[in-house]
Amino acid sequence: MTWARIARKDFEDASRAMTLWILTALMILLVAGISSIPHLVHVPGQGPAPGFDEAMSFLFSVVVTMASIIALVVGYQAIVGERESGSIRFLLGLPNTRLDVVVGKVLGRAAVVAVPTVIGFVVGGAVIALLYDGFDVATYAGLLAFSLLVGLVYVSLAVGVSASVDTRAKAVAGVLGIYIISDWLWWVVPMAIYWLFERELPGTTDLPAWYLLVERLGIWEPLGAISGTLVDIPGVETASPADRLAGDVPFYLETWFAWVFVAAWILVPLAIGYYRFNRTVLS
Repeated sequence: MTWARIARKDFEDASRAMTLWILTALMILLVAGISSIPHLVHVPGQGPAPGFDEAMSFLFSVVVTMASIIALVVGYQAIVGERESGSIRFLLGLPNTRLDVVVGKVLGRAAVVAVPTVIGFVVGGAVIALLYDGFDVATYAGLLAFSLLVGLVYVSLAVGVSASVDTRAKAVAGVLGIYIISDWLWWVVPMAIYWLFERELPGTTDLPAWYLLVERLGIWEPLGAISGTLVDIPGVETASPADRLAGDVPFYLETWFAWVFVAAWILVPLAIGYYRFNRTVLS
């Protein structure tokens, strides 16, 4: 299992380079700091004191967004950095295949994201329990699990891009481009297709099934569907497909099938990256 040795070495290198400790400190400050905001801004005597739900509402979007950004930063130079430095020849000179490198790198970088996230949530959880009443272990654990899932998705995406290109500049451009399109601009795609067919903009209800399917091809639509099964945050709600569709909900828009889309976002970038990396002649 040479991929396991590669993953372990990647994790140890991050620890020696202080990356692991910097990310741990960042996640502690992020989880503890953001969740403390409702408590800090509350004026005693003016309305009820904020509780656990208010802390989670503040924390949800920020911690999930930061998990994706951190994962991209950690993963984008996983393989292309080895190629630019020339150390990839040493790595492949050992009894390692290129598949071992890709698998080991994604697991190692995922661990670099996961460990600080878990520590940040443990320390942050102690702060939240101290400041607020009504601490819900299941909700908090669900948010942690969802944050880890987001980190894995974006690490896989970044490592896949890193394996596909030959310079860090291209890796940055690829990761940034995919992030902007899939995270911020994808909602335009089904809307544009709908306008081409109907010559009008879609409403919020009575939509065709294909419209929601195209939405689900982005990263955040399936992740959003999954988040509702892992964590219940007041104020963080999305309309269900049944409320938006003109007819019955097809199986591919049911919540369980969102895991298929998320799995594709994990595996497909890695498969493409491995294919391109495996066909590359390293100089």
